Amino acid sequence: MALDTEALRQLLCQRLCEEVRVQERPDGALMLRTNFQFPDGDRYPIHLCQSPAGGLRLSDRGHTLMHISYEHDLDGFLEGTRGMALERIINEAGLCWDGDGGALCLDTAPERLPEALFTFGQALTRVYDLTLLSRSNVRSTFDEDLDNLLLTMVDEEKIERNHQPDVPNGERYPVDYRIKGKSDTPLFLYGVPNRDKARLTTIMLSHFHRHELRFGSILVFANQSELPRTDLARLSDVGGEMVSSLASQDDLRHKILERV
Repeated sequence: MALDTEALRQLLCQRLCEEVRVQERPDGALMLRTNFQFPDGDRYPIHLCQSPAGGLRLSDRGHTLMHISYEHDLDGFLEGTRGMALERIINEAGLCWDGDGGALCLDTAPERLPEALFTFGQALTRVYDLTLLSRSNVRSTFDEDLDNLLLTMVDEEKIERNHQPDVPNGERYPVDYRIKGKSDTPLFLYGVPNRDKARLTTIMLSHFHRHELRFGSILVFANQSELPRTDLARLSDVGGEMVSSLASQDDLRHKILERV
């Protein structure tokens, strides 16, 4: 069966025109409505105005970084490897910063607006996807690095991995490391590479406290500054000692040897 290329072309033109619309807000500002959206379902707010050079400017008005800030500390997010990757995306797509409010924008000639719209949407997607990339990279090495580091500080016979505590449904609340301490009170150590593990650890520790389990705890973060403040606050309410990152080896060693 031969494909009717002309019919397909007309279908694409019709549907794309239906999906991309220019909307005027009550304040007179123009926005482009598209199907680009964040994982939570919010559409990209792409604003349209005149550029300083006289052409058109597409801007997210800082909404992309605001979405990222829901789960990450922006100061930490914009540094290091991710900061370099962000600058590469900006350079490759031809974006620029609009003022000092964290807004990303793209200037274009009016006749090139369709191409600019897709370039801008793709670039914003790549920027947001840096959050997923960072989680994957952290998760892939953190557990192994923490395990190797602990073995330089504590004899292996004192360490029990994936310990099942003596509480109701204990098999559902495994402890990363149970370390035999100087007293009868064991030391529970958790590795916290990301927000999801922080929330899970909060649930586990709360369950232990609810059932009056006797233990001490140390929480070792991949990067404490990247956790949302609300998640960190909940975890600090139920957790014990905290180590901000694996780079703080002296701090971790001191906290462990004080108890072991």
